[in-house]
Amino acid sequence: MGFFEGLVMPDPPQRQVPDEMVLSAYVPGGGKEFAPTDWFVPAYIDDTRPVAAGPDARVFLTGWQVWPYSVTLRLAVFLRRVRTSRLFDHVGPDSADGLRCGLRLSDGRRVTTLDGEQRGEADPLTLTLSPHTGGAHHYDVDLHLSQLPTAGPLTLVVAWPAEGVPETAVELDATAVRDAAARAVEVWPGLPRTD
Repeated sequence: MGFFEGLVMPDPPQRQVPDEMVLSAYVPGGGKEFAPTDWFVPAYIDDTRPVAAGPDARVFLTGWQVWPYSVTLRLAVFLRRVRTSRLFDHVGPDSADGLRCGLRLSDGRRVTTLDGEQRGEADPLTLTLSPHTGGAHHYDVDLHLSQLPTAGPLTLVVAWPAEGVPETAVELDATAVRDAAARAVEVWPGLPRTD
């Protein structure tokens, strides 16, 4: 009898994976948390400005990606001092003292990256923060709003307790964002719906 006899488990059966995935038509609504990058080339709005600052942190708005039904604010985060034990752990909704963002729309609605799942609403308004590129002292963050904001003033609010960034509000113009939505280009017009 061999040393490992009876201990080696057979490989589990292979999961059946389809040979291909086929894109169907984009269906707006439902509080989609991510930008529709598979269906559209967004319109871009250049808009670079500081939106929040702390002793060792700076947050800038660097522009907008505007989709037909939603919008992504592009943020650049800069850190002068990095706690290597917590590198990137304090960005996102999972950290109590992490980077927090919110928007107040001109119609009075408020949405934040701290909001939990909204049940019971057919088309909930969501704001999702997604870090995506960078290094230790700089990285970019996408802030995706699941619906186009109402025309008029739009207030971006940023706070970051871990980095000493106080709650800071910056007024933006949602009218220009809504106008840009018409310039987004659908990549695959006429795809069939699967719902």
